[in-house]
Amino acid sequence: MSPDVLSIARTIRMMPVVREPPSIDEKIRQAPKDAHLWSLEFFPPKTVLGQANLYERIERMTRSLQPSWVHVTWGTGGSTRDSSLELAARVQNGVFDPEEDVSSVTSPRDGACDVCLHLTCTNVDPVYLDEALDSAKRYGICNILALRGDAPRGEEYWVATDKRFQHAIDLIRYIRARHGDYFCIGMAGFPEGLSRGTEADHQRELAFLKEKQDAGAQFIVTQLFYDVDGFVRWYHACRQAGITIPVIPGVMPIQNYSSFLRMVNLCGATVPQHVLDLLEPIRMDDAKVKDTGIQLSMELIRTVRAHTDIQTFHIYTLNLEKSATNVIKGIANVPSPIPDLPGAETWDEFPNGRYTDARSPAFGEMDGYGASLKLPPSQAVQLWGTPVDEEDIARMFTRYVSGQLSCVPWCDIPVWDETTQLLPMLLRLNMPKAEGGKSWWTVGSQPAVDGCESSDPVFGFGPEGGYIFQKAFVELFLTQEDKEALVAAIRASARPVTYFAGTCDPSSMETNVQRQGLNTVTWGVFPGKEVAQSTIIEEASFRAWRDEAFAIWREWELLFPPRSATRSLLRRIHDHRWLVTVVHHDYKDPDALWNLLDQVQTAR
Repeated sequence: MSPDVLSIARTIRMMPVVREPPSIDEKIRQAPKDAHLWSLEFFPPKTVLGQANLYERIERMTRSLQPSWVHVTWGTGGSTRDSSLELAARVQNGVFDPEEDVSSVTSPRDGACDVCLHLTCTNVDPVYLDEALDSAKRYGICNILALRGDAPRGEEYWVATDKRFQHAIDLIRYIRARHGDYFCIGMAGFPEGLSRGTEADHQRELAFLKEKQDAGAQFIVTQLFYDVDGFVRWYHACRQAGITIPVIPGVMPIQNYSSFLRMVNLCGATVPQHVLDLLEPIRMDDAKVKDTGIQLSMELIRTVRAHTDIQTFHIYTLNLEKSATNVIKGIANVPSPIPDLPGAETWDEFPNGRYTDARSPAFGEMDGYGASLKLPPSQAVQLWGTPVDEEDIARMFTRYVSGQLSCVPWCDIPVWDETTQLLPMLLRLNMPKAEGGKSWWTVGSQPAVDGCESSDPVFGFGPEGGYIFQKAFVELFLTQEDKEALVAAIRASARPVTYFAGTCDPSSMETNVQRQGLNTVTWGVFPGKEVAQSTIIEEASFRAWRDEAFAIWREWELLFPPRSATRSLLRRIHDHRWLVTVVHHDYKDPDALWNLLDQVQTAR
């Protein structure tokens, strides 16, 4: 387990301060006019195995791509502070062996790469913020990206942990006041604006950027964008507004179609029609989407360079390797990977949601910023209402699976086409008990598939000429009584059925899967390739998702006033429901899982 910030700080207080590397603004200023400068962004993985694999991946990528620096993200409210600081310290000092204590290292090793550590200031205790800054300084980290971070609740009811930290500019001023000029401080930029408002709104946002620059910010890293013309206009508007510090465009290569849609919806990014036209015909083929994303990113970079004086670009890697590597090698003259490190073709380059391989550094959600509702508070309340009893919750889930709601707190995109095959069963599961349902709230499901063609418009993925297989599975929020009834039915089943179950208590775990056992529930067989296992349910992945799923109940709760009926309801559900994932292994019988669930007698 990663040591917390305080223990790291205590351990390293006696360490000498290591050399201060060149800051980001110095590197950009000193670079030749025809140079290509790159930064790569990584986030702390959710599992121990993913963490170890990320160390290996970063070492390989920094050696082969030679980025000028690496960004390490910091979860909203400091939710990843322990793992973020440890990851940043390891990269800064070249300590990539997960068994080695990074706090014992007194100077950077061969393979070290300068780090820009992200920090957010909302809902953060200043003690932890001070410890993080002091520890970063001790580890030789001199670059900080100062972010506000989303408030972890609705604005109306959000009360800052410390009133000194309401906006990113407050964090910039605090760092300057406490540490002088030691840190090179960056800020975020939004080429499409924080809101799609009037010209006056956009001018106000530019004025805010200028104010942050005047407060001590020394560079800007932008949010992802695909509208290059819009970015170029925004960049020149920044310069006209007196913003003179370096602007570093954020480039996110498209990894697969569903994650692309999720990210642009989350960020509110405009997608030009020609990009959509390129992706739509190949959206089911992840390899072709990834290759197209690489080409689009290279085209974006070349266009920005042709119309601005920008020579530095920030690559959002999403903890994946192939796309970032190919984009950089396609634009700049960088050496090939050194022979004694593994190649860039890795086994987890095609992530597929929360149940990918838990060994993957990219396991789970794709942004790395922790649990959130991924909607503005006002929109969330408008969509999901103000529930006052469990029947209201059941009706919300029922509306979602039937296609009447575009999202729920745990699923930020509409239900997939394959869900229509399960609709009668999902309605019976989710509907209130008073209306003939079970009030078992589903947050994930899939039907069994026995060898459909990979070009199938509903179930297909990957290159043509392959075949897709799926085991039926479902994950649900259940009461204690209903969980026990379901588990009893699983144990009595003569056919192979496995499950994982847990509550909000991290120590709670029930399963009939042997330790280290794997549940591959979706796989594809393609000509001339190894079997692709795109969805794997195992203990590590279930635990990580369980923690996030219950954290989302708390995020939803905080949209409502203290002591309100809705807030009390959501807290009660968070405290007492179980999350249960069930897999039926007979993928040749499409009805097997659903017949089993139908037979379970629910508590009334």
